[in-house]
Amino acid sequence: MKSTSTDTALLESALLAIEKVLAHADSELLDGPYFGTAIDLPLDAVDVAAQDELQRFRASPAQSAVNICLSAAAALVDVSKTLMRAPGERSPEDLEREFQALITHTKIASRSAHRAALILAEQEDALSARGLDAATASGARTLSLAY
Repeated sequence: MKSTSTDTALLESALLAIEKVLAHADSELLDGPYFGTAIDLPLDAVDVAAQDELQRFRASPAQSAVNICLSAAAALVDVSKTLMRAPGERSPEDLEREFQALITHTKIASRSAHRAALILAEQEDALSARGLDAATASGARTLSLAY
C-alpha cells in the first residue's frame, strides 16, 4: 500500500488521541498519575511499584483492560504507520530487521489484547469488573468502561 501524507497525518492523529486517552484514564485511576515501573529504580522501589500496580488492577479490572487494549491499539497504529512508510534508502538487511521487529510488536499487541480478555473473563460480572458493588452502581447514571 502506498502511503500518502494524509494517511500518515491521520495515523499520527490517531496515535496522539490514543495516548491522550491513556494519560487521562491513568490520571483518573486512583486519583493520581501513573508513570509505570522505571527500569532504573532501586529494588525496594520496584517492590513498591509492583504493589501499586496490583492495587490499581484490583481497584478496576475493567480500567486495566481498557489501558491494555489502548496500549495495544497504539502499538498497532505505530506498526501500520511503519508498514506504510516508503523503504527509502535502507538496506535490504535493515528492512528485514525492521520487518521482523514489526512482527514481534504485532504479536505482543495481540497477546496484550488476549490478556485484557482474560482479565475481563475472570470477573464475576460487569459491576465487579469496574470495581463497583450493586449499591454503588444503583446511583450511577451510566456504566461505561471509559471514565
